[in-house]
Amino acid sequence: MGSSGDESGHLDEKPSHSVTIARAFGVGKFEVTFDQWDACVTAGGCKTVDDEGWGRGTRPVINIDYAAARGYTEWLSKKTGKSYRLLSEAEWEYTARAGTSTAWFWGDHRGRGGIPAACLYANSHDQTSMKNRPDFTWIAHPCEDQFTYTAPVGSFKPNPFGLHDILGNVREWVADCKGRYAEAPTDGSAFESGQCEHRIARGGGWIDGPTWLRSSYRHPQPANYANYAVGFRVARDLR
Repeated sequence: MGSSGDESGHLDEKPSHSVTIARAFGVGKFEVTFDQWDACVTAGGCKTVDDEGWGRGTRPVINIDYAAARGYTEWLSKKTGKSYRLLSEAEWEYTARAGTSTAWFWGDHRGRGGIPAACLYANSHDQTSMKNRPDFTWIAHPCEDQFTYTAPVGSFKPNPFGLHDILGNVREWVADCKGRYAEAPTDGSAFESGQCEHRIARGGGWIDGPTWLRSSYRHPQPANYANYAVGFRVARDLR
């Protein structure tokens, strides 16, 4: 877990360290969608959130702060009788890497036949959003994924574990508090004794270029932060 140190843009991702995940868990194949969120709203367990005019349905839910994401998992647990929760950072990175050790699970920016791999696997800041959002002046992927904002989940190829949008589409809340990376748990559990007024989001989103889309990139932000680039994915305890 963590950056190898030679990745461009790495910040609070060191020291790289070994983690042994102590318990079996399941993880959502897709990010939680507006359809799923709105079912919680209808049942009285969640509040309506804005879709920015981009559409609801199978697009990932956005404008979700940490408490709202955790509240959804609590509602889903009560509804199903199963134990749903947010992933820990370690679990998230394990599922994102899917057995790889490169900065992105697809390797580098180019795939077979010279096709830019990023746009096959991730909805991110690329030439499409450069055209439509010229105010986004940071580095973009050198390809076009045809989406300026969020995309319906599953629109891009999955990683080797079969997970879609684990990099890109929306950043995903995880359970960990902000803290010193050197003190991160090595058993796969969430770090919950740090600065818990800040929580961690992982995975990058439609707004993020190559630096912020890496498997090890961490994005601490206020727990009450909710905007159009942040959503979440659920985990489930299996035993």
